[in-house]
Amino acid sequence: MRRTSWVAAGISALLVGAALAVPGPAGADPLPVIDPVVTATVWADQPTTTEYVVTNGWTASSADGDVVVRRTGTGAYTVVLENAPARGGVAHAVAYGGGPVHCTVAGWYRTLLGGEDLLILVRCFAATGAPVDSRFVATYTNRRQIHQGRLAWFATDQAAPTGLRTLPAGYGYDSTGGEIRYERLGTGRYQFRMNPNPEPPGTAYFPMTHVTALGTSAVNCQISWPDHWQVRCANAAGIPVDARFAVTYGTRVDLLGHSTGPRFASGTLYGENIRDGVLPGDSYNSTSDAYGGAVRTLLGTGRYQMTFRNTATTYGTAFVNAHAPHFDSQPIRGHCVLAGWGRSGADTVVRVNCYAWLGVPANLNARISYTTWPYA
Repeated sequence: MRRTSWVAAGISALLVGAALAVPGPAGADPLPVIDPVVTATVWADQPTTTEYVVTNGWTASSADGDVVVRRTGTGAYTVVLENAPARGGVAHAVAYGGGPVHCTVAGWYRTLLGGEDLLILVRCFAATGAPVDSRFVATYTNRRQIHQGRLAWFATDQAAPTGLRTLPAGYGYDSTGGEIRYERLGTGRYQFRMNPNPEPPGTAYFPMTHVTALGTSAVNCQISWPDHWQVRCANAAGIPVDARFAVTYGTRVDLLGHSTGPRFASGTLYGENIRDGVLPGDSYNSTSDAYGGAVRTLLGTGRYQMTFRNTATTYGTAFVNAHAPHFDSQPIRGHCVLAGWGRSGADTVVRVNCYAWLGVPANLNARISYTTWPYA
């Protein structure tokens, strides 16, 4: 991951996951489309800086180039992955720092006219829904091959589809094959459909799944109870709204689609079911290749800690979403943010804060992931 200065690109395609064909000479066979496998994690830690090369150890790109963040307005950022002419893929973003801020992804695209950079647009909002400058974590992957488990990712192309819609080519990937489809069940409520999970060999698994709202409005989306495959979206006041969204789903994989190499773990905290100070939950840890491997701690109202055993590295990346209540009839109640993560001996500690709409701390369900990538 080299460090160089960034030269602003000119014309860009303003489509999520735009796939740009490379034209060939008249009468000649078309040149192959450049589409390298790209993975990246970004901890954007300078929310008011106009432009900077991210040099902290929690940021990495598999491409041979810098990661640059540009602030284009209040709460508006462009993440540049240099020399990463990837197509399709999926991007996620979450606010960092512990306050009641949530972030969306407005789009991601390759630069035109021979450009080799991938740009990810991030928007962050205060509890009121107003744009606000914030630190954030963003991830990207277009990985389409794994060694074990199951990996699926997709971005919806419509906020209000009619009937059951099949995603167009390039908008998603599922390692089990088959189509990814989705439908709108009601305002801000969606069902997505994929092949069922293969039967896991040996020990049980627990799925990793995250969702990010797509767009420039203050919208938060959540996935329902594991394997219900429902997504619900609401505005900053908690009112259901139609929205596009991006999803990553997997078993025995991390958020970037790795199934081997880095150590990784994921888990869910059932904050809405706390009894007598006990925080229930589920988890999966690649170091034990088994269900479990995490310690859950309630730190205060809406303040949680998850300790993933034997996953410690100097750096690595964490991610969190609130997830919907157990019963689909219950409204979603708020959102969660990353308060921080770090090494504790041989373990990794991830802390998150959760808030009801308009910024009041609340005990919500939360889904947390961690990966040591690019470290072993």
